[in-house]
Amino acid sequence: MDVVVALFRFFVVYLALMGTRDIWLHGELDGLLYFTNQSGFLLAVVMTWAGISSLRRTPQPPGWLKGGVTLFLAITGLVAAFVLEPEAADAPTLTLGLTAGQVEHQLNPVLAVLDFLLLDPHRRMRWRYAWWWLTYLVAYVVVTTVRGTVWDLGYPYGFIDLGELGWGGLLLNVLVYGVGFAALGLVIILLDRRLPKRALVGSPVTTRT
Repeated sequence: MDVVVALFRFFVVYLALMGTRDIWLHGELDGLLYFTNQSGFLLAVVMTWAGISSLRRTPQPPGWLKGGVTLFLAITGLVAAFVLEPEAADAPTLTLGLTAGQVEHQLNPVLAVLDFLLLDPHRRMRWRYAWWWLTYLVAYVVVTTVRGTVWDLGYPYGFIDLGELGWGGLLLNVLVYGVGFAALGLVIILLDRRLPKRALVGSPVTTRT
């Protein structure tokens, strides 16, 4: 079963790399500014680690890392579903007959959450991890705001566009999204603390967190 788990995780790595291929294949480094692409790269890294660990029977990625990546992918999926404009109906396919939006905004988040629920060992997370993960959001907003204001290079998303929102609107959005970010992080930790300690599928080796 551990081999099947590893193959599933390597498939997720493939999808994550396909979703970010314009960056690593064509050198379009501006794509790194998007939270979706950052999450995709992190997903590829942690799933590669987890897949190799499943094959070699070595410790899985630590809980704070796996939980954080799961959170970032869940946020990606929710923001795409409820905040961003829908993908164009004539969007080209990326792989397996799926468009980039379907891979990055729908499939990858679902697979990341399923992996966490079914294939991970649990009861490894601490409540403080939610605040650690929140610092990623704060750092992201700071970097994009400095980039947009100091170098006038634009903003990756409209809901953090200081030029359109003003400081009041930006801070309000950061507060709203920050609360949602922290709340979802706490939900992930709660699930981790309530699910069985052993993975529901496979027999991963646990590690200290």
